[in-house]
Amino acid sequence: MSLPVVTARACANIALVKYWGKRDDALNLPATGSLSLTLAALSTETTVAFDESLAADELMLDGAPAKPDELARMSTFLDLVRGEAGVPIKARVT
Repeated sequence: MSLPVVTARACANIALVKYWGKRDDALNLPATGSLSLTLAALSTETTVAFDESLAADELMLDGAPAKPDELARMSTFLDLVRGEAGVPIKARVT
């Protein structure tokens, strides 16, 4: 199975009026809306490549291997994505 490599860019966001509480802790969804500013000049870029040769997910942050708790958090999220997509393949995230 061949899956595309996907890269996303996200800009920094500063909350002016922050939401209070969550309606779904697992998915980190807010209970109410907020008002914020996006700073286009400050961004981060992440690439996800699903690879059938991987035995486990891999995560690199700023060019270094992630800490075990950071990797576990990312893998938990990817498990949700894999479940929805019906794809059991592990991923390399940089």
